[in-house]
Amino acid sequence: MSKTPYSPYNTTSASFRKKMLYWSGIFTVVLILIMRLLDQSLVAPGDEIPDGMVAFELTNNIHDARIMVDMWGEKGRLVAAFSLGIDYLFLISYSVFLGLIAFIIGKRLNGRSGLLSKPGYVLSWLMILAGVYDSIENFALIRILTGCQYSMWATTAYYFATIKFTIIFITLAYIVIGSIMIWLTRPSEKQPA
Repeated sequence: MSKTPYSPYNTTSASFRKKMLYWSGIFTVVLILIMRLLDQSLVAPGDEIPDGMVAFELTNNIHDARIMVDMWGEKGRLVAAFSLGIDYLFLISYSVFLGLIAFIIGKRLNGRSGLLSKPGYVLSWLMILAGVYDSIENFALIRILTGCQYSMWATTAYYFATIKFTIIFITLAYIVIGSIMIWLTRPSEKQPA
């Protein structure tokens, strides 16, 4: 039997993981809904500048970021600042939620598919890293919101957001593929004679 790789969730009990999964899932969904609601007010007039926080996160240009912030106005800047504050809670909930799902899938695939079980453990760590990168990105965006003109902040937000979204995308893909593998390799039920 292969040795189980280490994960931040190895030492937790199944019942504790179930509670963490439940609560982090609820917080993730609630915070997504709140941020989507806030995001709707971050609309720039015209089509030349994209709308919303994700566009702000992925603007690798201080000039475009400043234009977005100026177009939002004072109310929009307050909404964006509040959204970034909420995002600090969100980064904890989604990184725990997705990391824990990846861990559980990796654990269930252990013994069935070594090739697919190990990435679950690695992704449980990478989701923590995604949360850290999200916090660095948020700090850079707050600096831009408060009027800082250094291009370094837009570049920092862009690269950390890009890496964060890449980790999240890979984790989501693993969750889908791993779930399919668990379903395909489940023990067949014996038919009654």
